[in-house]
Amino acid sequence: MDLKIGRKVTDFSISAIMGERDALVKKVAGLTDEQATFLPPSSPDVKPFVRRSCATPGADSLQQVEFPDTTTSDDDDALLIPAGSAGPAAAVVREEKALSRELLHVQCHLEMKELWEKFNDLGTEMIITRSGRRMFPTLRVSFSGLDMKTSYVVLLDVVTMDNKRYRYAYHRSSWLVAGKGDPVHSSKLYSHPDSPFSGEQLRKQIITFEKVKLTNTEVNKPGYIVLNSMHRYQPRIHLVVDRGEDNLMKLLKTDADLDNFDCKTFAFPECAFYSVTAYQNQLITKLKIDCNPFAKGFRDSTARHSHFLSAPSTPSLRIKIN
Repeated sequence: MDLKIGRKVTDFSISAIMGERDALVKKVAGLTDEQATFLPPSSPDVKPFVRRSCATPGADSLQQVEFPDTTTSDDDDALLIPAGSAGPAAAVVREEKALSRELLHVQCHLEMKELWEKFNDLGTEMIITRSGRRMFPTLRVSFSGLDMKTSYVVLLDVVTMDNKRYRYAYHRSSWLVAGKGDPVHSSKLYSHPDSPFSGEQLRKQIITFEKVKLTNTEVNKPGYIVLNSMHRYQPRIHLVVDRGEDNLMKLLKTDADLDNFDCKTFAFPECAFYSVTAYQNQLITKLKIDCNPFAKGFRDSTARHSHFLSAPSTPSLRIKIN
């Protein structure tokens, strides 16, 4: 009796897994069998193509931009996160519902953009402490396309970018995914203390969030934003139309409250940061000392220390005082 021995394809074989992958791609992309022949060959080493959406503020229709996944494996539960992988420089705009006339053409512009990009290239870090620490670079924005007769409220919040916890690998100078993220604190809205603004006032001003403090402890004080250490966050700017509601500031406490008002949200990818209790990347420490005007003491002490190390040794002198 002749026996025909063939390769059996089980649900656990590489061929079966790759076949399921191709079928899934065809189904999601809506490809025909003929179009599917142009797909690249399946391989366990091929990284998935990740879609991230961004929009240029003020555009009539949101332009979808895709960025390939640039993460690489370090071990079974860790992924390498490139420092400058925050995406494009344009502000990402949240437009979940039709915008009102007062918000339709509004654009938000990031001030000190070049400084933010320098930090973003290294992987921006922000210190969080029990007593609270101010952000540097400081978030400064301006607006255009405003209705001059309309009153606006400007708010800020900081939200997690994913449900992951990170660690810094010194030998690779990169951030790695270390596991599942901690429970998220409630995202409270920080209202700029000078709000509300008229459109005419807001057009002429640079809005600065210099008084905001980042903390890792629950605090019931205005101006404090509670974050988890070793997580990645994205600041967001919200512009709300003030139509004369009573106690509007008290009604705007969390992100969910924004759905009850005419609002437009902006987020700048280069402002994303890792929350830390101590700086992990020495290049970030150096850049903060060099650029932060409040770090003058650190610069002076560093200069004195360098001068001391470079000064030639001289014999000590004994002076007798009568």
